[in-house]
Amino acid sequence: MRQIQPRRAEFEKIVANDQQSFHWHHLVCKQFTAPYHYHPEYELIHICRGRGSRLVSDSIKHFGPGDLVFIAPNVPHIWQVSPECPEAETLYIQFLPEFLGAEFFKTPEMQAVWELMITARNGATFSVGVREEIAARLKKFPTLNPSERLLELIAILLRLSQSPGIRSLGKDINRARLNQREEERISRAFKYLNENLTGLISQAEIARSVRLSSSAFSRLFKKTTGKCFMQVVNDLRIAQVCRLLAETDRTVAEIAYGCGFETLSHFNCQFRRIMKTVPSNYRHKLATIALGKLRA
Repeated sequence: MRQIQPRRAEFEKIVANDQQSFHWHHLVCKQFTAPYHYHPEYELIHICRGRGSRLVSDSIKHFGPGDLVFIAPNVPHIWQVSPECPEAETLYIQFLPEFLGAEFFKTPEMQAVWELMITARNGATFSVGVREEIAARLKKFPTLNPSERLLELIAILLRLSQSPGIRSLGKDINRARLNQREEERISRAFKYLNENLTGLISQAEIARSVRLSSSAFSRLFKKTTGKCFMQVVNDLRIAQVCRLLAETDRTVAEIAYGCGFETLSHFNCQFRRIMKTVPSNYRHKLATIALGKLRA
C-alpha cells in the first residue's frame, strides 16, 4: 500500500450548493459517520438528541442534548454516539472564513465576531442559556429562504460573540501530523473507548485491535491528544459521572462503579483532580443552582 504523505486528521471537503454560500445541514442517524477529520471551514454544531464523546483539538469530553460547539478551520475533531442511544440528531453550519469577503469579519462592526473566531481556534463552547437560544434559532433554518439564512447566520455569530460564558475547549499545542493509517487507528481507538467506557478497558487490547504494540499505541495516542491513554479514560468517565450526579438521585458509589471505576479511592482521587471538588459538594452546588432558577 502506498504511504500517504504525513498530514493531520483526515481532510473533509465540504461543497455548498449553488443557492447558498455556506453549508448547513440537519442530520438524523444512528451513528455519526465522520472519522477523526478536519476541514478549512468554521463549524457550529448543535446536538439535538444523542449522547457520546467528542474529541476537539486536545479536549475530550462527553456530549449530550443541547451541546453546542464552535470550531475554527483545520481543528481535528470527531463525535462518537454511545451505542445505547437509539438515534442521534444534529444541526450544523459550516462556512469558509472568507465566504463574505476576505475582510468582512475584520470590519469594525464585526470586531466581536472576529474575536470569537480567535477564541474558537481550538474550539469553543457556551453557557446553557446561550446554547438554548441558538438551538431555537438553528431549528428555524429549514423554514428560511437562502437570504434569510445568511442574515440569521450573521445574527447567530453576533449573539455568540456577546455571550459572557464563552469557554475555549483546547489548548495552544503543536497538533500532531498524522498519516492516513494513524488517522484510522485513532478513529477506531476512540470508537472503542466510546463503546466500552463503563467496562474494563485494556490499552493492550485496543493496541492489538489497531495492530500496534502497546508502547507504539501509547505514543500515537499521546501524540494525537496530548494526554496519556488512561488520563483520557478517566476524563471521559468523570464527565459521565458529572452528568449522572446532575440527572439522577443514584448514590455516588453506584454512579462511580457504574461508570467503570473499580475502587472508590481511585474514583475520588480522579474526581478531585478534574473537578477540583468532591462529588457531594458538586451535586449540592448543582442542586443550589437549580433551586435558584426555580425561585427566579
